[in-house]
Amino acid sequence: MKIFRQPPEVGRNAQFFLLALVSLLTAGSLGAYAEDIILSGVYEAALDLPRIYFLLKRDPQAASLPRSEDLEAHYAFLDTGASGILLSKETAELFSVQADPKARFFDVGVGGREVFRVSEPLYVGLAGFETSNPQAEAAYRYLGPGRLQIKTQSAGFLQEALDIIGMPMLMGRIVVLHAGATNELGYFAAEVRDPGDSRLPKMAFEIPLRFVKFFQLADPNNIPPLPTLTCNPVIDHILLTYRDKQTRGDWLLDTGATVSFMSVKQAHLLGLVDKKGSPLKKPDFSLPMGGIGNMIQIPGFEIDRLAVPTSSGSHLVFTKARIGVHDIEYFDEEKGQRAVLDGVFGSNFLCASAKMEGLLPSEIGQTVFNYIVLDLQKGLIGFNLTSNSPPSP
Repeated sequence: MKIFRQPPEVGRNAQFFLLALVSLLTAGSLGAYAEDIILSGVYEAALDLPRIYFLLKRDPQAASLPRSEDLEAHYAFLDTGASGILLSKETAELFSVQADPKARFFDVGVGGREVFRVSEPLYVGLAGFETSNPQAEAAYRYLGPGRLQIKTQSAGFLQEALDIIGMPMLMGRIVVLHAGATNELGYFAAEVRDPGDSRLPKMAFEIPLRFVKFFQLADPNNIPPLPTLTCNPVIDHILLTYRDKQTRGDWLLDTGATVSFMSVKQAHLLGLVDKKGSPLKKPDFSLPMGGIGNMIQIPGFEIDRLAVPTSSGSHLVFTKARIGVHDIEYFDEEKGQRAVLDGVFGSNFLCASAKMEGLLPSEIGQTVFNYIVLDLQKGLIGFNLTSNSPPSP
């Protein structure tokens, strides 16, 4: 599954101001045991998505593909919402990646289904986006081999050719995201580390994750060999509140999503749309979304609260949360039927974010998170606040 891949090139030259507030609350309606963490001024569009450098090899002992004296650094978006690893058609051609002539794989995303070609077995080398010399092959740690999804069409006019490092390269490892850098117009830098790394930043609180299989290998349209795929992280029991209505859902944690959104069912239970998804009130915003499938326009609403339960029993609460409404369908193989995601928890809740007026930002909100740690072995996402000291280099 891949949800949202629209490049977040908004607000790069805007002036930042801090609206986020961390406070204490004993919230009876939320069932908090002690101290909830309350944030305001978080808007609908992330200013960036996590980035990481990558290289490809056929043999871990050989040179990367392609090899030149002035080896160019290539980056991809690090994406927990992707069940596989995705190469743009342009990058596959640049690296001279061979695709199996018969293999086909059908994947689902925000705009529907899309067919992909399947690569030869490859090793993927990763280096942190804040690496001082990304041209040096010694900076990369190689994992694999695995087969990658390759887009069949080139990027459209004024669109960026996007490459995606998804969960097969992340599962069982630790991902460190430098969210605080986006407050200073920096990139949302990512790095993958081994479990037990002693250099991790200190976490103020953690949220448990559960891993769910969203991909469908048994699709009759698939032709093997199929790409390397694995499960995606989900945050359970997210509570939405709008006026006198509440609803809970289990949301996909998708670092590759610029905009977060809830299902039509969730929005209907809040009284925002009818059962078919037509708005019952004027949307507070509307944004184009794209990725796998077609580009679509989705409505969005500002709700009173979005509350995420933490491991300690308190909640991470976003007030005046601005959330899109859209259904993402997938095939639940355990139940043998089609299902719809309750929602997608995207990077706008993690890094600096923009309030959009049309396609332009009108306000920018800084993040209070400096570093975010995804422990994809233990199933936790931890948050380091901007007041804490950064980790040792």
